[in-house]
Amino acid sequence: MNLNKLFEAAKKAGIDPFEISYGSSKSLSADIYNDTLEQYASSNDCSFTARGIYQGKLGSFSSDKVDPSVADVMVESIIQSAKYGLDGNPEFFIEKGQKYKKVNTYSKSADEYPGKCMIDVSLDISKKIRAYDKRIQIAEVGMSKSVSEGIFANSKGLKLKDKSSYMVIWASTKIVDGQDVETEFEVKLLSNPEELNADAFAKELAEKTVSKLGAAPIKSGKYNVVFAQSCVANLLRPLLGQLSSFSVSQHLSLFENKLGQQLLSSKLTITENPYTKTPFASSYDREGMPRQKKVLVNKGKVSTYLYDLEMAKKDGTASTGNASFIGGSIRPGLGFVEVKPGKKSFDELVSLVGNGVYIDSLEGIGTGYNTQSGDYSLQANGYLIENGKITKPVTLITVAGNVLKDFGKIIAVGSDVKLLTGAIQTPSIAIKKLSVSGI
Repeated sequence: MNLNKLFEAAKKAGIDPFEISYGSSKSLSADIYNDTLEQYASSNDCSFTARGIYQGKLGSFSSDKVDPSVADVMVESIIQSAKYGLDGNPEFFIEKGQKYKKVNTYSKSADEYPGKCMIDVSLDISKKIRAYDKRIQIAEVGMSKSVSEGIFANSKGLKLKDKSSYMVIWASTKIVDGQDVETEFEVKLLSNPEELNADAFAKELAEKTVSKLGAAPIKSGKYNVVFAQSCVANLLRPLLGQLSSFSVSQHLSLFENKLGQQLLSSKLTITENPYTKTPFASSYDREGMPRQKKVLVNKGKVSTYLYDLEMAKKDGTASTGNASFIGGSIRPGLGFVEVKPGKKSFDELVSLVGNGVYIDSLEGIGTGYNTQSGDYSLQANGYLIENGKITKPVTLITVAGNVLKDFGKIIAVGSDVKLLTGAIQTPSIAIKKLSVSGI
């Protein structure tokens, strides 16, 4: 993408400083339904956002059409939005010369992985799942790959580029045994196709599907709980979003005035790691500032807030490289998160719990979780734990509590780390005495 025409148009109109964030992506996907190819699709997308200061005010523009013909429309949009915009600060458009750590999120093998192989692998997984047990009536399997490129440039001479790729394999199932109907779902994020063991993926999902037959509610009460990795992610990532210095400044954060305080269990340490060897790695943020690896929670104590340039200036500190484009504005946002694993295997976590519940899915995060208070009440499914062993499947239960208080009662953190599509890598975690409603 040649951005020169856009920069020339902005300069001619008196928009200075000026910046562009451009992105393009291409993707290919194959979807299988019961051993039959249902959809095979490709797409190519691109977009850009532009910001600049015009007569002291900040204006912006965004478009999914990226060519020199939009230059006049872009200029007019920035000028018009600047009339009603906030005061612009040229300091928030950074100079070149920053030091960036190189990250490698591009895989040639993922980029060049043939569509026919995606279809064949998905078909193979579908057949293996359905062959595992004749009661599995539906197996839907999908595989996709995506490659994206980005450019960030401004009128102060800064120009940054990145290129990334990733693959996703997912599958959902439906099993029927008389009146008992259960469904399951699994998804795996891949940096390259070599990371996929199709046989293991199919077997694990099929076993899990069959194991859910006969699920029933349990008696209401206080239970020791082991949360699966996906559940830990669903509860912790929204909480960590409260570390945004903007949320703190608006008195919307649970962490206001609480840096350094023991708010969570000393067994819990959480890091934001932009240099991770996953598709979520990045070297610069939405303002072109270098990303930083940082400890967010150190043995239960909150270590830092997240800053962009504007919030850093207001608080008299430095940007933490967390500028994100949120709701049409630059705001501090959370990057890739790693929860530090413990030394206990999953089986050891279950054994430690003794009698309780293993919860492997939570529903209603969007409506049943108040991130400003930390209170949650969510429908859950999983398995009963009896005498340190997983026994019967459990369904139609509700787990409720406060995420700050509950993650202050950690029994142990597991070693079974899993990379999840929500930009978080976490193990399972066992927690004392949670409120579970059933029958």
